[in-house]
Amino acid sequence: MTLIQPKTHFAAVAAMMAILLFAPATIVAAEAPAGQIARVNDTVLLRQDLDREMKLVSLKLAREGRPVESAQLERYEGEIRDTLINRTLLLQQAQSAGIDVKDTTVAKALDEFKAAFKDEKDYQNALTEMGFSEEMLKNQIKHGLTIKTLIDKEVLQKISVSDQQVHAYYDDNPSLFRKPEQVKASHILVQVPAEAAEVQQAEALAAIQALKLRIDNGENFAALAQENSDCPSKTKGGDLGFFSREQMVAPFSEAAFALQPGQTSDVVQTRFGYHLIRVTERQAEQTMAFNDVKDAISARLRQEQEGKKIDAYLEKMKEHADIKRFPL
Repeated sequence: MTLIQPKTHFAAVAAMMAILLFAPATIVAAEAPAGQIARVNDTVLLRQDLDREMKLVSLKLAREGRPVESAQLERYEGEIRDTLINRTLLLQQAQSAGIDVKDTTVAKALDEFKAAFKDEKDYQNALTEMGFSEEMLKNQIKHGLTIKTLIDKEVLQKISVSDQQVHAYYDDNPSLFRKPEQVKASHILVQVPAEAAEVQQAEALAAIQALKLRIDNGENFAALAQENSDCPSKTKGGDLGFFSREQMVAPFSEAAFALQPGQTSDVVQTRFGYHLIRVTERQAEQTMAFNDVKDAISARLRQEQEGKKIDAYLEKMKEHADIKRFPL
């Protein structure tokens, strides 16, 4: 159970967007006034709002390595519009509750956002790509912080996860906390592509065999790895740390897990080339201790509760809201 941190320049904005991707609104269809996509109480949502939001989604996906074509993204217009509707409802509720985020808080958040860029030019280019002016970005940040304050106050601070719930989850899901058998090993790699000519492969094999002979004659494995290995691990004497069977290609794993601490393999061939492997430690399969995972379990259970409570909070607001959406 791990938390994936944002890796894009748009993390600050994306994070604010992410908390607002809730269940679709129940909306009454109506004839579309020019340029409008929906109305939430007295607030009109425009086509340009949807287009801008779709652009942000597209950029976010592209920077996560999941680019989408415009035609694909159009399939999600309805869902993205629902995000705008939910956000508008929450903002209206926050404003009715008298929540106001100070300009100094917005400025600090903007500075943190800008700090993700290497320079002012990079930042300005990102604004252009998003279709934002700095003033629009500041408004976006302020709205996001305002909604976050509302959610924190009305929903999240009322959530609690008990020790009993955490322990029950641990007891009920033993498979999630099993740590497979592992070995700690070092290796020396003489790299050669699988499609290399026979002469090149023969030269690489002769080189690794010569290194094996030197090791058998008592030379230091780590020193030979530093001098001869083609793997980046050479800087650590070939040390790969602990790994399970599934983390390495099959021939490498089979050889490594057949060794006892202190033993060195014969030459092992993989698609990367030829290897010599030395195992230094073994760890049997074990169950992670409760104290080592309780914080992660608590965070997961809290996150699950948050999603349910926020959905319920939105549904309650929708019961008293006048929401209309128009054909896209």
